[in-house]
Amino acid sequence: MRMTETWTFYNPVFEMNLISPLFESESAWRGHVRFGYDLVANTRPPLVVELGTHYGSSFFSFCQAAKDLSLKGTQLHAVDTWEGDAHSGHYDENVFSMVSRVAERFPHALLNRNTFDDASLQYPDGSIDILHVDGLHTYEAVRHDCEVWMPKLAPGGLLLIHDTEMRIGDFGVWQWWQELSARCPSFSFGHSAGLGVAAPNGSGPVMEMLLASYPLLREHYSR
Repeated sequence: MRMTETWTFYNPVFEMNLISPLFESESAWRGHVRFGYDLVANTRPPLVVELGTHYGSSFFSFCQAAKDLSLKGTQLHAVDTWEGDAHSGHYDENVFSMVSRVAERFPHALLNRNTFDDASLQYPDGSIDILHVDGLHTYEAVRHDCEVWMPKLAPGGLLLIHDTEMRIGDFGVWQWWQELSARCPSFSFGHSAGLGVAAPNGSGPVMEMLLASYPLLREHYSR
């Protein structure tokens, strides 16, 4: 993963929204799609893996950047059972069918229909450049997912965690984020349920650029 010389703010058109309004209306990630797009566009990561996709608003923001910039060396993998859970609710095959139709538009996209634990066996340690964790949001679940998958991150790789600001019911991402962010380079966006960005395996040029630009990034993406 490498940084462009300066961080560029793009103005993308997301194809997922042209297909169905559900990709935006049903996703708490809708406030982060521009950051997701710009992150991939500016860092050109070889491998992005997402844990927990549902309709795919986050995943397809990554995919749109790879497609628009013709990033031939980038692969994007979405890991999900597409059955739902206690927080998202359980849903039928229509969701996976819709996600599959959109994924066909993106040559970089791979849908890995699997549990997170089983899928983790498919990725060697140090192989993932950006890991997005957005599965079950209890403290125990998100901590487990991160502890299983963080060794898969490359040195200087980025971990994204959604819902860091949600403090309702048994949502515990905020608690895990407090613990994790205290021990590694990190920052977070407070809007759209919160998105944490961390470098748990050590900082690199990408994280250093993000931290240096954080006030500007926060102002831009929270609009």
